[in-house]
Amino acid sequence: MKSLPQFLFLAFGCLLASAADLKPDSEFTTTDPKKVKILEDSSREKDPEIDHFRHLCPGLGGYQVIHEGGDLRSWINLIYDGSKTDLMNATLTACPGQFPAKANNVVQWRGFRKGDTFVPYAIIYRMMSSADDEKQTRLETLIIIKLDKDKSTVVGHVPAKEGNEKAELLADKLCKP
Repeated sequence: MKSLPQFLFLAFGCLLASAADLKPDSEFTTTDPKKVKILEDSSREKDPEIDHFRHLCPGLGGYQVIHEGGDLRSWINLIYDGSKTDLMNATLTACPGQFPAKANNVVQWRGFRKGDTFVPYAIIYRMMSSADDEKQTRLETLIIIKLDKDKSTVVGHVPAKEGNEKAELLADKLCKP
């Protein structure tokens, strides 16, 4: 029979080995208005003063995504355990140019698989805006959100031309538990 110190050493070694085996992976959810719950949307109003919307979108790991916007801008916020995290200012500040808006319906979640369960630690999503130049050149930025329940925050951004792989590496570096 092994002594208690030997048992603890073996148990700790197994724990370290299993943590090292956890490789970052991705899951995807959507903000497609046809597949989410519409909370409000000026397109459904008779004479709205300004364009605006709030859509409740699927999330992972206990998070819900709120895709919202107005005045030609949009972003995502998160809800965790009933508390909303407001990411608007940090998101819009991270995007160069004018009128930043979510560029597509994709929300990428970075995390680990533990058996059949996906445990997210970050979100990456694409924003677009227009440069303040004669051509109104399209700019795209990948936003990185560190998931920390109601304290989730934007922790980085990458010009989309540098690639999604760079955004994943940054998310894994800044957000991985």
